[in-house]
Amino acid sequence: MLRQFKLAYVNNQNSIRMISFSLISVLLLILTWIFDYGYPQLKDQLPQAMLLSKEVSTSFLSNLSGVFLTVTTFTFTTILTILNHYASTFSPRILQDFIEKPNVLSLFGIFIGGFFYTVLALFFLSNLSDDVMMVSGTIGVFYAIASMIAFILFVRRVLKGIRVDDVIETIYQKAYNLVNQEAQARQQSERYDPEGIVDGIKIYGKSTGYFYDIDSEALKRLLGHIRCELVITQKIGDYIPKGMYLATLNIFDENTMSEDEQLELVKAISDALVINIAKNDQTDYHLEISYLIEVALRALSPGINDPSTAVSCIDKLALLLGRLFSSQNHFLVLASDENTKIIYKSYSVEEEMYLTFNQILYYSKGEPAMARSILENIYMIYMISDESAQGQVTDFFYYAYQTCYDALESDLDRQKLQDIKDDFERNRDDQSDRDALRKSE
Repeated sequence: MLRQFKLAYVNNQNSIRMISFSLISVLLLILTWIFDYGYPQLKDQLPQAMLLSKEVSTSFLSNLSGVFLTVTTFTFTTILTILNHYASTFSPRILQDFIEKPNVLSLFGIFIGGFFYTVLALFFLSNLSDDVMMVSGTIGVFYAIASMIAFILFVRRVLKGIRVDDVIETIYQKAYNLVNQEAQARQQSERYDPEGIVDGIKIYGKSTGYFYDIDSEALKRLLGHIRCELVITQKIGDYIPKGMYLATLNIFDENTMSEDEQLELVKAISDALVINIAKNDQTDYHLEISYLIEVALRALSPGINDPSTAVSCIDKLALLLGRLFSSQNHFLVLASDENTKIIYKSYSVEEEMYLTFNQILYYSKGEPAMARSILENIYMIYMISDESAQGQVTDFFYYAYQTCYDALESDLDRQKLQDIKDDFERNRDDQSDRDALRKSE
């Protein structure tokens, strides 16, 4: 049940964020009613400077309600302009990333709540005599100050969100944090032999959507008393139709469960493999990598033609993949004890390299500067990677080299690529301090 609430919050967090800020106005209205209407004797405990006359409060709240309505319209127009800029310059999928930033849609909740507060506070004031001092106007003053601070933070976010370098760096930093967590988890996992996977009880998806997360704690509780091995073969972020194969359960105990108990166990395991209508933008490093790929591809399009931005994205991608390949395997042992093993099969080196570079190669292989950048960055990935990954990185380097070499028409451009290849073959194992390259700045 708790997991369902979490998913509901993730899927509707923008609306929840706006509503939560709007509810502030409800609390302030209750406070206003208590002091000005319900229990006016409580105002005797407040400093005189906290109280305003009805005339001043009415005038201020009237003007403030119009300001809130105007600024709300202006903010909505500004956000639409930024979204259009993101869609045309970067990628439509990064729109969501901007919307979910702090101080963006929450600003709507603040201004909408402020509008309702000022209007309803004026309604309360209409029933009070002219000589009564009240706190509703004072609360409106503090609300207006808080709203202006929120607007300043929104402007700062907008200015940062329209600079290409800032957008790329923001995506990279989030991706690096997730990749670093993934690399550490792989390093801590014991070496697992994929040849040991055998046919067992198949676990299927219970709904249609994206493979969102693995509830490893629930799986530990379910399987902790059984001698078994659960191997999850689908990747986080994959689109899973209902009834698709997700994992294999190998039970080593004999005659320990009835057929009905086994069916219940399979059903519970399937529930722990979370399917959602949207991808996981909190822990899925591959989603952030795909954002950098999409920005690079949009920069390479004829309408934008910005190879410098594409090169910046490829530089960041190389650092991310190099850090990811600094471990010795792509299997994560999520849980392991004397009875149970839960293994998640992540992307192999070959899969990561292909998924990252295949589209970039296709759209840029005939452009000399891009071809050199791709080879140089694959070279860098090799230098950062663990020795166990370097063989597959080398294979992909030769694949990328041949693809770019065949697409170039100038002999001079081909010679530049040949120089990179020759240097790779001669010096690839003594050109860097691998530990220093893996460290974050």
